[in-house]
Amino acid sequence: KYLDLLAAGKASAATAMVDPGVNNDQRTFLTDDVMASATSLLVVEDVVADKNDDSDTRTVTATMQVNGERFTHAFRVTADDATMGVLDNWKIRDSLAVPVTVDGDGIGQFSVGETKASIDKASFYVEGRSFLFYPGAYNFTPVAPNEYVDTTPVSVSVLDDVRTRNNDGKSDVTFKATYNDKLEAAALEAAQTLVESCGTYPGNQGDDCSSLIRGDSVTAISIKEKPTSLDSYSFDPTSFSGSVTYTVTTGEGALFPGTRDVGLTVKVDARFDDDGVLKVTADGKPDFRVSFAF
Repeated sequence: KYLDLLAAGKASAATAMVDPGVNNDQRTFLTDDVMASATSLLVVEDVVADKNDDSDTRTVTATMQVNGERFTHAFRVTADDATMGVLDNWKIRDSLAVPVTVDGDGIGQFSVGETKASIDKASFYVEGRSFLFYPGAYNFTPVAPNEYVDTTPVSVSVLDDVRTRNNDGKSDVTFKATYNDKLEAAALEAAQTLVESCGTYPGNQGDDCSSLIRGDSVTAISIKEKPTSLDSYSFDPTSFSGSVTYTVTTGEGALFPGTRDVGLTVKVDARFDDDGVLKVTADGKPDFRVSFAF
């Protein structure tokens, strides 16, 4: 009866019959709606009890399939109070709800079907968060935190353990944010804003401007060349840099008075929150740290 309920996608009835024995925050996906979203559910092939007819504890072995993958599971059942003292009753002691550990790099939420959950961690040292699922093949979809992140669903087969295509040896499912061209375009806009702000007098006296283009001896400044594109640096897809050239005129008090070109590198680095998710400003733009380097 229990396996037939799972094969029919009746998660609520199966949970009522056999308690998974975990807190409610781990039962988020033990619902009929989530099982209805599965691309494959449990197929029961065979159910056989052991030969210990006189024992109050028995083992029932079930042979099943999910998405064409066969597996067996041994259930422990114990004798319960008989109905009206005549009909035998048995209680299943272990649920077929399987823990799936989900972690995210730059991803804070995921969904299965229409149900969402946060991948919040108990501490920095904990890998991911565990949720229970009944057997089936599901699409785990990372929720993009903003328009600068692209997401790709992960196909997960839950048998009596977890089968995924991207197992990293730590979590069953690990999402990694993929940053799209919109982030680079926003970084370029942020870089040009600082370049232009520092390319006028007295704008070049701002604290964010390079010491090479500010100071009491600078009497005039203009932009000779500003970046029209940026490159990633340090193998980090969220850190960018580009070249800028200013024409700077210095007067009395300068070591070498006159007009000269000053070449600088403008660097743009995205900021992240404590969970590693890209931060955005109140107007929805990435929160960048923009600075100059030699």
